[in-house]
Amino acid sequence: MRVLITPQFNAAMLRLPAPSQKEASQLYAIASALTREQLVESPLLTKLETSRGDIFTLRSKSARVFCSFDGTGDVLFLDVNEVKNLYHEKPTTQEKETALFGRNGDPKVYIANNENKTIYSFSGVPLAYIDDKKNIYGFNGKHLGWFEDGIVWDHQGQRVGFTSKTCPTFTKFEPFKGFKNFKPFKGFKQFAPFKPIKTHSDSKNDLLTFLEEGRS
Repeated sequence: MRVLITPQFNAAMLRLPAPSQKEASQLYAIASALTREQLVESPLLTKLETSRGDIFTLRSKSARVFCSFDGTGDVLFLDVNEVKNLYHEKPTTQEKETALFGRNGDPKVYIANNENKTIYSFSGVPLAYIDDKKNIYGFNGKHLGWFEDGIVWDHQGQRVGFTSKTCPTFTKFEPFKGFKNFKPFKGFKQFAPFKPIKTHSDSKNDLLTFLEEGRS
């Protein structure tokens, strides 16, 4: 889909701090790669109630783009501003948890770093944990893979999950975290296999399904 830019949008971009400029550019790239139908169905797009016609917003963590559609199906970027979080988390809180994403940028699970690196689903189910040697074990003792360089690797050396910094695509917003369930006792750990040669291939296995093998 073609994305058209207004002079007001260009002027607003120049006033943004560098991180917001980068995210606004990412939103431009995303909109350019989608059809109108795909963009309308995207969770990034929100319709605003306005008397001036249909206005939408595309929002990332630190940038919000105001846009509309013209009669030919193109999207028009009208304006952009910085998103400021009014409820700043303490740095220690951010360090306590690390979200992990699938290959399509979908948030799947998170690591509770202050709980011996336990991996939870966003619904609060404890799935696995990471030991001191970066092995990923299920609570049933099954060796699942490794967490190295911000990537979850399987036994074939393929990439199963990513942090926001290593994910190959734009990451989506994390959902609300449910209350954490009690962690089960850790089973006797299997011996870790030899590490395979790491590849640039993404596993076809879903990250959540991959980790749930540690509960069966």
